[in-house]
Order: sequence, then structure tokens, then C-alpha cells
Amino acid sequence: MPVLQIGETNISYTIRYSKRSKRQRIIVSPKGVEVVAPINTPEELITKFINSKKDWLCKTVTETIRKYPQKLPQRYINGEKVMYRGSYFLLNINSTDANKVIINYENIFNIQVPRCLSEEEKEAAVKQALIDWKREQVYFDILKFVQIYAQKLNTQPKSIKLSQQKRAWGTCSSKGSIRINWRLADAPLSVLEYVVAHEITHLLHHNHSKEFLRALGNIMPDYKQRKADLKSWEIELLPLE
Repeated sequence: MPVLQIGETNISYTIRYSKRSKRQRIIVSPKGVEVVAPINTPEELITKFINSKKDWLCKTVTETIRKYPQKLPQRYINGEKVMYRGSYFLLNINSTDANKVIINYENIFNIQVPRCLSEEEKEAAVKQALIDWKREQVYFDILKFVQIYAQKLNTQPKSIKLSQQKRAWGTCSSKGSIRINWRLADAPLSVLEYVVAHEITHLLHHNHSKEFLRALGNIMPDYKQRKADLKSWEIELLPLE
């Protein structure tokens, strides 16, 4: 990973080449620093570009660290809270004679775990069970929204699958296959609905042209607000590990 040295400060950054980018730009977020450059941009030009922005970059990184302090990974132990559909819910974990993890959700996660497991094994088992449970729930939500917006646009995806991509909440292939990131189970339903509507619209327009935005606006007039809500929610999301 390239490193920009500013005095005694070292700032690591990643480089992403994009077909859609016409010029270089820098993205600073709680996740790190990323330079986006057009395809085939020479590395020396990227280095020159980021060096020309070092004062701004140093200031922006410092402000981002102060505003968004590093978050610890989610814990899966009794009394902790986990995010689901945009809110946090308590984990009420009890050791029982059950032979597997059992989850009951009613505005609180009541979870039974086999008493034979060690504390470390219990936490790992609860984590995996919650991931599986959320994946199942969000898939049902996705199917519901797909049906609504596919009908509005008089189209149908070839397939609908879950993903866990780091850079995309949803994708639509040229063949009509839609993939939605399962971690949107933790987002408000209105945000998940926006991502689904966005990808369904890509079945008709495989770009972000005026025609695409017009079609999306016709089926979801408040899509700009929901997109902003997605950005805000991203900041709250805790890392899995």
C-alpha cells in the first residue's frame, strides 16, 4: 500500500482505477484514504497528484479521525446491542440444553446457546447464527422490494442473490442478475428499499445517465434523501471482525 509522508506523519492510501473517472480525486472516509484515477493513469502522475494535495489531505484526515474515532468490532455477548434495520437491539443470551443456537426476535434478541460451549465458542456461535438469521431476513425483504419495483418498471431480474462486497451495496450485471449486500439487513428498511430500487432501475439503464435518474425518480421521488441516509448509516456500521 502506497504511503504519503508529511513531516513525521505517514498516510497510507489505496488506488482504485475507474472507467467512469475522467480525472483523479481523493476520497477520505473513516475507512481510509482512496485515490480514484482513470484507467491507465501512470503511477507517477498519481504520486504527483496526491503530493500536490498533501496539506489538504493532512487536515482532512485529522478532522476525519477526530470526528469518527475508530470503532471496535461488534461483540456478541450477553448485554451487548447489535444493529438491525437501523436500530440497536439488546442481546439476551442464555445457556440452555439446546443443541444449537436458537434466536427469537421481538424488539430484543432472545438467544439460547448450548451450555456445553466455552465462552469463546458461545460468542462465535452467536455471531454466526445472527449472520445466518440476518441473511435470511434481509433476503425476504429484498424479494418483497424487488417485486414492487420490478412491477413498476415492467421488468424482471434474471436472478437475485446476496453478496458481501466491500465497495458496493448492490450490483446489476449486463445479463440482469442483481446482487444485494446482506449487511443492508442492518440498515433502515427505507435504505434497503432504495438500493433495491436503484439496482432494478439498472435493468433498464446500465449507467447513471439522466434517463436512469429520471426513471429512478419516477418510482422513488425521495431517492436523494434515501441515498443520503445510506451514507449516514454507513458511518455507524461496525466492522464484523
